[in-house]
Amino acid sequence: MFGWLAPHVAHLCPRADGVAVSRHWLRITPLQLARHLPAAGCVLYLPCAARVDETVPSLLVGRCELAPLLRVRWLVAASAIGSDGPHEWLECRARDGRLCARLHLLPDSDYLGWDALLAAGAPVPAACATRPDDARIAAARLLEFRCRRVAGIDLLDASPAADISTLGGGIARGIARVEGLVLGD
Repeated sequence: MFGWLAPHVAHLCPRADGVAVSRHWLRITPLQLARHLPAAGCVLYLPCAARVDETVPSLLVGRCELAPLLRVRWLVAASAIGSDGPHEWLECRARDGRLCARLHLLPDSDYLGWDALLAAGAPVPAACATRPDDARIAAARLLEFRCRRVAGIDLLDASPAADISTLGGGIARGIARVEGLVLGD
């Protein structure tokens, strides 16, 4: 019944027993992320509360809550097998290793698009240790990303997920609850 919680317990409490979390580091630029993220379809987006004052040449975000993605230089592809099946998520990390956001694959996500996003990154050995001073997750949103060219600049934007299954919504609410949040639009 609480299988969805297993990978998140391991994330929140590194000493949690019984859950093996596999992590693989990928190097990626914010522009690569912006161009490949829309193919994943509906995902659970968990941005951190940290202030973002970075700019990326030729890339803008359409909403303030997407600004943490401008800092991403590493993706940590994480997966675990819970009692209710596999769970996958991406830790989006800045150049210094700090967490910027997390993206969770859901039953409603496009699995081929997710794999294409992973393929866009270059595999590397663990780039830096995860940091104990990671910023707190500020929100939990079910989003569908889009990236388009406007006057020679890529614009990353998102809208609330149009269709979400009962299963996908339940998983997303459970993940948000573990973070101490309520799933928002």
